[in-house]
Amino acid sequence: MADAIWTWRSTDGFSLAPATWVGFTTLGQWRPTPSDPYPSPAVLPKGVGYPQFVTMTPWSIPSPSQFRPGGPPSLTSAQYARDFNETKLMGSQTSTVRSSDQTVYSWFWATATGTSYDWNSIALSLLEGRGEGPGNQDDSSGSSILLRNARVLATLDIAIADAAIGCWDAKYTYNFWRPITAIRETADDGNPATTPDPTWTPLITAPAHPEYPSAHSCLSGAATTVLAHEFGEHTHFDMTTDLLLGETRSYHSFTDALEEVKNARVFAGIHFRTSCEDGATLGKQVAQYVLDHNFQRVR
Repeated sequence: MADAIWTWRSTDGFSLAPATWVGFTTLGQWRPTPSDPYPSPAVLPKGVGYPQFVTMTPWSIPSPSQFRPGGPPSLTSAQYARDFNETKLMGSQTSTVRSSDQTVYSWFWATATGTSYDWNSIALSLLEGRGEGPGNQDDSSGSSILLRNARVLATLDIAIADAAIGCWDAKYTYNFWRPITAIRETADDGNPATTPDPTWTPLITAPAHPEYPSAHSCLSGAATTVLAHEFGEHTHFDMTTDLLLGETRSYHSFTDALEEVKNARVFAGIHFRTSCEDGATLGKQVAQYVLDHNFQRVR
């Protein structure tokens, strides 16, 4: 099966040498940011995939654009002004209104090893918690716990993978600018409710790819949908990260965790609110498609 999957995916469009993407300098368009340590192209080192996700064949959904959101708000709209001013106020490196806890969880979600890693860790912890760890191979009905766990993890990871593909399809379709660019260069955006600040700096360095939609929100929207389906929405769980030692976040539901993810990206100064809301919706839609079409129980 592994060989068959490897052969199938060997022509899925993913490239270890993605095309460069330097963006555009027109209003509202992404371009390398002033705080970006990797200014060009829009891809991080070590082969981490960004532009290559755009044309990658999805695992489950019919096409990368299947759940493409409607796009960021117009620069002259009231919604954009609200997004702009919230991130400008809450996401500034020197913000005086962001609470200490908001600062901590903004760093927490930014320093986690990786969104898919984190949600897999939670899934494994919850499987262990209901007595379905490696030491228990069968339940009283004779159903293989190993196979049941494999189904849960496969559903989770296929949903996350396709949410990432859908996310990057949208990112490079809309190519929306990061807050640091918008806030510093917004003098001529045509919106009287936005005011530029040429020295504004986000709490966390903006990633080197377009802003809309938020990838953390896309992937976490998919993950929380799958996990809520499996374990119940109001499941309590704790989360730690190996890069922010000693910090444990506790959640009373998967919705609580997703809301914190969205807030964290805004309060870190690297996303606008609409990007996080639309990203979470995309992830949820992808996950529901996977739940409806894949890994169905035989009986």
